[in-house]
Amino acid sequence: MVRKLIRHPLYIVTYALFVFFIVVPVIYTFITAVFSSDGVFLLQKQTYLLLSKSILISSITAFFSTGLGTVLGFIIYKTNVKYRHFFKLALLIPLFISPYIMAVAWKDLLFLLFNANSLMLSYVGLVGVMTIVFVPISMLIVGSALSNIDSQLEESALVITDLKNVIIKIILPLIKPALFTSFILVFIFSISEFSVPVYFGVKVFTTEIFTQFSAFYNHSLAIMQSLLLVVICVLLLYSEHKYISDAPFLSIGSKGSNSKLFDSEKLNNIGLPFLIVYFGISILSPVFILLFQSLNGGALVIIHAFDLLLPTIVNSVLLALVGAFIIVFIGFISAFYSIKNENAKVFNWLLLLIFAIPSTVYGISLIKFYNQPTLDIIYSSYAIILIAYIGKFSFISSKLIANAINQIPSNLDEIAQIQGVKAFSRICKILLPLILPSLFAAFIISFVFSLGELGTTIMVYPPGMEIMPIKVFTLMANVPQSLVSAMSLIVLTLTLLIIIGFYLLMKPLLRTYNFVND
Repeated sequence: MVRKLIRHPLYIVTYALFVFFIVVPVIYTFITAVFSSDGVFLLQKQTYLLLSKSILISSITAFFSTGLGTVLGFIIYKTNVKYRHFFKLALLIPLFISPYIMAVAWKDLLFLLFNANSLMLSYVGLVGVMTIVFVPISMLIVGSALSNIDSQLEESALVITDLKNVIIKIILPLIKPALFTSFILVFIFSISEFSVPVYFGVKVFTTEIFTQFSAFYNHSLAIMQSLLLVVICVLLLYSEHKYISDAPFLSIGSKGSNSKLFDSEKLNNIGLPFLIVYFGISILSPVFILLFQSLNGGALVIIHAFDLLLPTIVNSVLLALVGAFIIVFIGFISAFYSIKNENAKVFNWLLLLIFAIPSTVYGISLIKFYNQPTLDIIYSSYAIILIAYIGKFSFISSKLIANAINQIPSNLDEIAQIQGVKAFSRICKILLPLILPSLFAAFIISFVFSLGELGTTIMVYPPGMEIMPIKVFTLMANVPQSLVSAMSLIVLTLTLLIIIGFYLLMKPLLRTYNFVND
């Protein structure tokens, strides 16, 4: 049975197409760059100074994100604080908003508060925005680890000591792998971020790569610099590869969880105000500042902003929809066969590898590979944008679906198999209905991420074709600030409305499959 699964034509075709369209361009680009470059840039002092600055900024961001995510994760996942189910969803919103929109909002706020645009404020704004954007990742990772702690350990410890000692001596040591993983993932996301440093005017390694490639046409130098960044990201991922590959930090629901919730008046008195304040800072403040700046320009500015974005909305939504369907399909194939067969886990590793590559680097790889006469049909069409979406987000879809499949008791499939139910019927009638909420969640997340993706698409989008994030980003430097804020507000509102709409569609499914109270 196991040997047949790995040879299934559906898996082989999906795997082969992913390798050719997404993995091969990355390998091709770096191999050609190595042979065409003299490597002189590796000896340049400014290369290492800029890289060191990027590492420092990313380390600070990862430290604050992991710290805040741990506190939020503990309050939401380990206490009976009021409205914790609302905050569990609401605090994920920054993860679904393009970082450049947060950058616009917070730069406006800093300018209003301090009436200045100094370099120091730019660094503070850069770290602050990236921290807020990536805190949900830390909260999910740490919260999932907290939910998987056996309650018997905590209850036994509480018999002989107080809650403070239980947290310090039992809970923190048990979630240490999750803390390291959170730090590493946020570090990789931060050092790969492109739009926020550009908007705050801070020169980092990704902006230098973009400048060398797009402004100076020094492709070999840009690719070799990219290779240096990829090596750092891959080495960091490899150090935590086992936990990242197997950990259920991207899950919908927690079937089988035996976690204890602490019920303490002191925890509630501290936890609820903390959640409210953080919600106000991370979500309400950006919305209000964008609204204030937009209205400050008058109704005509908002109308003009909508007119500018209107031609891009349909293309953006359709591309994101198509991309999300393909991403969920690839995620299911990868998750299903990797669970059934150890040899199929190579697919998961490839998804993780592409996921770890910085967006601008991945965009350069697609350009260098597809900018050839024989592949011009892809290079000059929306297909290259779809390839960008699929490469960047298939790992997330695969993780969500794999975690859902792992929560299903294996004896269900075994009983159906004994009764003579064929494999295809078992998938359609048993597996898919049980993981439907996770499939839907994977679709929503893939859609929203694709809708706001900028780092790769700004490198590869064909001339004459526009999508919403690129339209906003390319106009930022050439239009009044009120118009930038108005466009960002429209994109933010559209994104939030889509999230709410998808959630309302998903809510009956969550109730049906007992996920709504997890």
